[in-house]
Amino acid sequence: MTPEETRKMIDHLDESRTGRPSPSPEQLIDRDPQAAQEWYYLNLAVDAVRNAGLHEQVAFIKENLRKEQNAPAKPAHTEQYIAVPANQPTKPAAERSSGAIIRSISKYSLRAAAFILVITSSTVLYKYLTVSSSSLYERYFGAYNLNTSRGETTESPIVQAYDTKDWNKVIALAGATGARDNQVEFLAGMADLQLNRCDDAITHFEQVIAANAQASTDFYQDEAEYYLAISWLACKKVNQAMPILEKIKADPHHQYHQKVAEMSFFDLRLAQYKENK
Repeated sequence: MTPEETRKMIDHLDESRTGRPSPSPEQLIDRDPQAAQEWYYLNLAVDAVRNAGLHEQVAFIKENLRKEQNAPAKPAHTEQYIAVPANQPTKPAAERSSGAIIRSISKYSLRAAAFILVITSSTVLYKYLTVSSSSLYERYFGAYNLNTSRGETTESPIVQAYDTKDWNKVIALAGATGARDNQVEFLAGMADLQLNRCDDAITHFEQVIAANAQASTDFYQDEAEYYLAISWLACKKVNQAMPILEKIKADPHHQYHQKVAEMSFFDLRLAQYKENK
């Protein structure tokens, strides 16, 4: 997105919040996935600011409730008769009790709000504590099925070993191969990833990408890019994974575009924030 488009999106956000949305940015949001994502994050930022204000208000409510609970018990009620001048009208019973009813309703509403804040805070805390590069790797890693993914028909020894999930044999056969092509490099990388050898997997996937760049080919290019990003997550280096995932997400023709587009980039950025702390 251009800076001008971003500025229009921000103006559109302001207008939408006041009930005067502009049609032009809405068309951009509908046809441009990047603009739709930017629109989502703009609204997320506004909601975060609004929630911060809610937290302050409910924190104040909780403090008042705490004081109320710690307050000394009131003495038992005893009837008192107060003389009322004859010329002063007496308030109806319904009017006298309305204030107490309103205060009671308000009290229960405030307690409900405090309860909701506790639940929300617990959810956010749980997400912050559980989201990490490792948890994202476990969430998004999926085994590569050679037959259904590429329709391979050649049953070479390394393909047979891969199909039977004999990961150590795949790595041994790859090492014994003199001139390794992209298929051999990629399958060796997948075998290493299955054995939790993320550093070795990264080396194999980067070799595939380098070979394609040198020969101007794209054999196993999309697969190598996606699983390279997954390997970086396995190695707890989300900073290295993010540029690759963003590149795939921005390319609608990439084989793994849809898979990456469905990832939670909020969780990825949260893991990135924790990594950079």
